[in-house]
Amino acid sequence: MKLYSMRDISEEVGKDKSNVYRYIKKHNIAHTDVKERTMLFNATQKNLILKGMTGESMAHVTQRSQHVPHNEYKEEESNNARQVIAAMQANIENLKEQNALLAKQLESKDKQLNEAQKLVDQQQQLNLSTQRLLTQHEELQPQTTQETTEQAQQPEENNNYQKKVTKKSFFKSLFDN
Repeated sequence: MKLYSMRDISEEVGKDKSNVYRYIKKHNIAHTDVKERTMLFNATQKNLILKGMTGESMAHVTQRSQHVPHNEYKEEESNNARQVIAAMQANIENLKEQNALLAKQLESKDKQLNEAQKLVDQQQQLNLSTQRLLTQHEELQPQTTQETTEQAQQPEENNNYQKKVTKKSFFKSLFDN
């Protein structure tokens, strides 16, 4: 029985020894014998390898011809993906600008709120001081009212007294003479 090395098989297939070795490893083809670190295969194994590698090479050629449109499709997908990424990046930049604008507006509104709060505090202080003045005025007003009524009563009494005095003096002047 004749045994074949990988070199023999690779020469028949027309491919490199490493390609034959990968095919054998991939398809788990057992070797018949090993001589001086060289794997040897019998005729059946050799034919199996030859058949598989020649059939595989034809399949590779067919796949490559089919890959050309597939590669074009992949390229188109890649271009589409790039366009989508560019659009998303532009959108991100736009959103960042809007975010910065909104942050400025928020800062402005915060300042306005702080100013409004100060004005409200001042208004409350003014209201409080006005309320104090009103209560002080109300406390003082009854005293002034009493004084004015007393003063108003005093002139009336003075007038009555003067009338009496003037009346007496008139009669006195009449009768005393």
